[in-house]
Amino acid sequence: MNMLATRDHRRFLVVQHRPPALNDLSGSLIFGFSWLLVMAIGLMPIAEASLSRSPSITMPTTIAFFVAVGSAVLLRRRYSWMGLVLHIFGQIAIWLSLFVMSLALVLALAAHA
Repeated sequence: MNMLATRDHRRFLVVQHRPPALNDLSGSLIFGFSWLLVMAIGLMPIAEASLSRSPSITMPTTIAFFVAVGSAVLLRRRYSWMGLVLHIFGQIAIWLSLFVMSLALVLALAAHA
């Protein structure tokens, strides 16, 4: 019975993921650049309005999704699965909030012009 309990205990052990070391420059650069890129993509309606084009949602959505998932793929060895899911969710949420706010700003300024 003791051997069976030990085997069950090993099966339910959770793999511990250590946070990345501070000297892990490549992981930090990937992490920071992906967040910077997603935030810049969220501000695309402002850039499109300055180019006198109507803001679109298709291309920024596609780019933001692939940046979020692609950076998670590159960071998969450094973080747990839950951390990667939160990374993707956080990037998409930040992109969406910036995109909606910048689109609202562009539409409000266009209505007054």
